[in-house]
Amino acid sequence: MSDESDDPVMQLLATQRAVLGAVENLANQVEAMQAKVDAMSGVLAQLVAGSVGAAVPATKGGTDRGMTVGDRFRAATPDEAAADPELAAAQAQVMAMEELARVQFPDRPHMPEMVRRAGREQIARLLDKGDTIMASVPDKGRER
Repeated sequence: MSDESDDPVMQLLATQRAVLGAVENLANQVEAMQAKVDAMSGVLAQLVAGSVGAAVPATKGGTDRGMTVGDRFRAATPDEAAADPELAAAQAQVMAMEELARVQFPDRPHMPEMVRRAGREQIARLLDKGDTIMASVPDKGRER
């Protein structure tokens, strides 16, 4: 009787089992990474949030009709948000988070996008709560 390791079907099955195990391991790692990204975006969003109690009316006149500032931020493209004076600081913070993730995880090209999405949503939630997002202030004392 021939050795099972020489049987191509058995080799293929062994390879498939190994690949399935590797895929399951990778899926577990991605879930763990997503939890870390969500936590990191929450912390970053809290760091960039300004005065927590500042009220931002949903629409002119202070009524609840129409979109909230957070809804407007969610709906705007990055260029639209950057051009809107009320959303520009929030968009700048999202861009900073994305760049930070790019630097922090250079070997994981999907991380900046994950951080951008999670950070954008977290900042939109803060805007919905009435928080003010602070604009980045360049360090004028530093020369290049």
